[in-house]
Amino acid sequence: MARKKPVKRKTLIKKLDKIVGDYIKLRDSHRCVQCGSVDKPSWGHVFSRRSYSTRWDLENGFCQCWSCNFKHSHDNYEYYKWFQNRFGPERFESLRKKYISSVKYTNPDLEDLYKEMVIKYKTLEDSIY
Repeated sequence: MARKKPVKRKTLIKKLDKIVGDYIKLRDSHRCVQCGSVDKPSWGHVFSRRSYSTRWDLENGFCQCWSCNFKHSHDNYEYYKWFQNRFGPERFESLRKKYISSVKYTNPDLEDLYKEMVIKYKTLEDSIY
């Protein structure tokens, strides 16, 4: 019997980005949480996606229109203010602490996280439709 070829890390990250982005847009009804627009919905991170500690954290991501997401990438103030007004400064600081912490995912960790997100997505989808 032939052994399955291991999935490349880059592929796992792309798959995980896709399912989490789809989940967030569905959760937020494909509507920008800041301005309410449904034009070009995207997945905006409160804290940068470069940190794996919060990259796929559902508390760190919200649906944003392309325009708000673009503005946020150059000036975080309005998005930070929106988050703190909605969830409070304590939750903001808690998320920030998580963001600055270091997390290293192995490929099996990423595969497990992907499987968990697929289940969460299907559950959300079933509850909406």
